Amino acid sequence: MRARLKNEIIRKIVHMSGITVPLVYFYFGRDLALLYTSSALLGFMALEFVRTRAHSLFPLRRTADLIERQKEKTAIAAYIYFSIAATACLYFFEAFPVIVGISTALAGDAVAAVVGVWLGRHKLKSGKSLEGSTAGVASVIAIAYALNCNPATIVVSGLVFLVIDLVELGVDDNFTAPLAMVAAVQLFEAIL
Repeated sequence: MRARLKNEIIRKIVHMSGITVPLVYFYFGRDLALLYTSSALLGFMALEFVRTRAHSLFPLRRTADLIERQKEKTAIAAYIYFSIAATACLYFFEAFPVIVGISTALAGDAVAAVVGVWLGRHKLKSGKSLEGSTAGVASVIAIAYALNCNPATIVVSGLVFLVIDLVELGVDDNFTAPLAMVAAVQLFEAIL
């Protein structure tokens, strides 16, 4: 249990490096954020080719072995999916929804996973825990509130996160969560 929690914390710390996307957008604007995510995507694609095809040559092999889930050993890793979603969000959506949506998707996922591994006792059909999902929703709501979203957006963000967290859509949630969260914020901030 302790080793699994440690691995999940390390995995989510790496995962949270994606918070640099909304930070770059906020401080440097859309164009530099697009350049940043596109460049990262290209670099990640090159690394991913080496990781999946020539694992022994992969420069971050020890880190990868520590944080990869079993299904990611020979499949595309989460950072590729996230980079594609982040680039699409930057291109198609406005600044505020991108900043809020990506931030809440990353934090909600990280909190849900760590709390689920640490305190999860009530397993759901999805394999996740009630405790983890609840903590993820709470963190999404707290961040949306802190970023000054309107009340409807705050509630909808929590619900969208919960659906993405619990329902297996057949596509990596590192792709679907940022897109769905950003789209929900864009829609509800525009309506209200």
